[in-house]
Amino acid sequence: MLRRLSPGQAGYPTPLAAISSPPDPLWLRGAEPKWPAVAVVGTRRPDAEGRRVASVIATTLAARGIAVVSGLAPGIDTAAHRAALRAGGRTWAVVGCGADMAESVEDPDLPEDMVGAGGILAELPPGQPASARALVARDRIQTALSAATVVVQTDLASGTMHTARFALVQGRPLAVVAPGAGPRWAGNAALVDPAGCDPAALHARGEAGRLVQARRPVADVVLDGGDVAPLLARLGL
Repeated sequence: MLRRLSPGQAGYPTPLAAISSPPDPLWLRGAEPKWPAVAVVGTRRPDAEGRRVASVIATTLAARGIAVVSGLAPGIDTAAHRAALRAGGRTWAVVGCGADMAESVEDPDLPEDMVGAGGILAELPPGQPASARALVARDRIQTALSAATVVVQTDLASGTMHTARFALVQGRPLAVVAPGAGPRWAGNAALVDPAGCDPAALHARGEAGRLVQARRPVADVVLDGGDVAPLLARLGL
């Protein structure tokens, strides 16, 4: 069953109403989001270590009663959602299509499993397929719903860099896993570089670009593998 929610209506997530462009309406399939929540995001093409770290982080969050928010994409998103469910936790996906169209090629049972222990959120109406523009726009919803965003693994071309930008613009803490070797970790390397990061890497222009330029490093917290203790301490969780 789908619910159509608008700002000010009962059930509409309070954190979304506070951002500059809240989704109106917001479509919900499943339960209303619960807090606290942390977004766990990353590339669609992780290596084995990226998948492992995503699973460890999501498992730890679920064990602490913290909901996991992600985007139901292959790779890091799927690993995080599935690990949260295996740990008995709750997880929500924000998708770039209609909530009724959400699917997982990598884990076909995942969407229905999530509806039973969380839910699926969408800005696009039912029946609407995904688009590149909607996939970027949904990233602002993931970060707004979450007390913080964790970038597990990303290259420089991944849409995860958009998600990092939204977290910064919204004033949400950004945690980044310390990079391993190779191009699949290049986005992480840029985000944790003590010298800072080129705003273009985060598609940041104008005020967002100036915000990125002022941060050295861009990340608020650098995580050692799957150890989220420093982030949870910062959040008081």
